[in-house]
Amino acid sequence: MPRTLSAAIQTLLSQNTQRVCHLLSFTVGANTYRFAEDLLTHAGNLYLPRLVVEAGPRYSEQLQLQPVQVRLQNITLETAQMLQSEGALLQGQEATLERLFLAARETVVLFKGRISNLVVSESDATLTLAGELDPSAARIPRRKYSALCVWDFKDARCGYTDGVDPNDPGTGQPFVVCPKDFVSCQARGRKHRFPGFLHITRELMEIVEGSAAGAPEPRDWSEVYLD
Repeated sequence: MPRTLSAAIQTLLSQNTQRVCHLLSFTVGANTYRFAEDLLTHAGNLYLPRLVVEAGPRYSEQLQLQPVQVRLQNITLETAQMLQSEGALLQGQEATLERLFLAARETVVLFKGRISNLVVSESDATLTLAGELDPSAARIPRRKYSALCVWDFKDARCGYTDGVDPNDPGTGQPFVVCPKDFVSCQARGRKHRFPGFLHITRELMEIVEGSAAGAPEPRDWSEVYLD
């Protein structure tokens, strides 16, 4: 706690006499919108009294950060029209929910995320804020697996350099092709760049591609992927 809260806020918390107000702010284009539970001015900025925190930040030991839902109540027709017209721009915009300790006039950031959903009526608007970190929603890139090297010979990832790396012992000149197996990479001084898998077996291949009587020959390893 001492690393995140000022001495003034810690004192208020210990006395259990703190009065707080929540602040919401987000920016669309050149405009920054600020809302609070009461009409107030903080750090020179005016906050309109429209904010209701319906589902606030919840502490959890899980890696997934639960969304936060806030409502802007009794908004003007102009504000409703603004939110509707800029709805597409609002999607993905960063929003910050803070707690203002009134006696100390200091804020603590409760949640910083992005607007993932917006529902607007003539007098209310509900915003859902999604956290930046959500491992459960992450998509892991597919990894190409192969018994052979997947780099193009002599490209930047292969790194073979004429006149620097070993020559072809049969011609005494730099290698011009590469069969892309580990032994060939080793002969060309590139074994540290070999990206292939050394222990692919037919059993593994059948697990990935399946096996059946009369099935066609397996595809080239360079075309096989793991999801």
